[in-house]
Amino acid sequence: MIKITSLRASDGGGAYRVDVKREDAAKAECFYILAAHQREYEFAKGEYPDGAYEVLRRLDGVCRGVRSGRRILGYGANSRSALRMKLIGKGIAPDHADEAVEILIAESGLSESSDAQRLCELQIAKNVGARRILSYLRGRGYGDDSLAEVREYLADIDFVPICHRAIMKKYGGIPSDLDVRKKCIDYLLRQGFSYNEIKKAFDANYGE
Repeated sequence: MIKITSLRASDGGGAYRVDVKREDAAKAECFYILAAHQREYEFAKGEYPDGAYEVLRRLDGVCRGVRSGRRILGYGANSRSALRMKLIGKGIAPDHADEAVEILIAESGLSESSDAQRLCELQIAKNVGARRILSYLRGRGYGDDSLAEVREYLADIDFVPICHRAIMKKYGGIPSDLDVRKKCIDYLLRQGFSYNEIKKAFDANYGE
């Protein structure tokens, strides 16, 4: 048997602190559970079977995952898989991290597709081409469905003026020297532009 000796609200009512004493333990233990879980399980002071201890341990792990996840999301967009891996990296058990991610998605309206599109726009503002954008998103853990939507979004964007801006920012104009021109092409390819986009950007006249 276990005994809940204290139960009180925490985090401005967003969570509850549950103090538990086990028969075979010298000291009481403290768990934190989300307010939603308290409403679901309706814990109160008193004795419970041993199985309740494992339930509280799981809910405590999920609560810690949600708290950490909120801080992580406060710094910017994350894919589902990236958020899960960051939680695990902070010591949250994988199964607790899975539950925490689902809760975070539900409460924040986290959408991989919209977050991925937002990151696309940030990369475009940095004069980056489509291939590098897709590689960047893949590296951040965005899945195939999100990447497929990103490809459709990128297909409607004219990357020639973006490529032209990259040239102007890096070189101050279209290079005429062949060696400099080759270095410029190599740079633009690394930035994710295609040969066709680069050729058109070299030939374009945007009033400079």
